[in-house]
Amino acid sequence: MRGRTPAPRPQPTIIEHFAKEFAKFLNNVQNNEVDILGSFLIENEWDKYEKDAKDVIESLELAGFMIVPKVPSDEMVAAADQTLSKGMMASASRGYISAVWGAMLNGWLESRNANLILDIFSMALARASNPSSRRDSSMFDASFQRFRKQSQDILAGLEKTGLAVVPDEPAPVMIAAGVAETAEHRSRTNQQIGADPTYIAKIYENMLVARPK
Repeated sequence: MRGRTPAPRPQPTIIEHFAKEFAKFLNNVQNNEVDILGSFLIENEWDKYEKDAKDVIESLELAGFMIVPKVPSDEMVAAADQTLSKGMMASASRGYISAVWGAMLNGWLESRNANLILDIFSMALARASNPSSRRDSSMFDASFQRFRKQSQDILAGLEKTGLAVVPDEPAPVMIAAGVAETAEHRSRTNQQIGADPTYIAKIYENMLVARPK
């Protein structure tokens, strides 16, 4: 009906996101938003790269990385600290936890060396572009670096959708950012626990466990 807001499209899973990125680059799609043929190729070819997408996620996890939303889900907020998610602090816990989480992610994104992440993406694109290399490891060499630009685009696209690749343990810069953020959210409840690095690290680890998968 006229004037009715269309229903939002469901968010793709992380596997679907990577598979569609592979379909885009390996089919030489230049602009999937305005190119009708490009959109058709991506939507109809992405499932061919589902195995490659799963390999990317597995490789990231083996290297010590996880993919998380920049804005934490309700489940992540609740898991961060059970004492905050219940009782009198329940209504305020989202703002506090989200602020600490956001500060930690920003600290990581602003200081990280993304080379290992980009290498993982590049290797996956190399395998997907030459399936025979899966069976013959001798074919795998430094030539995967030719996909560096595409890997940078994939990482940028992932972050543009509201996701981030983060370490499975908080880096020192993340702990420092989380501790500093608590100074902006002081209350009688958190003033003792908020500046404790061990507590901040535990919040992060609990939220990773509860992340959408």
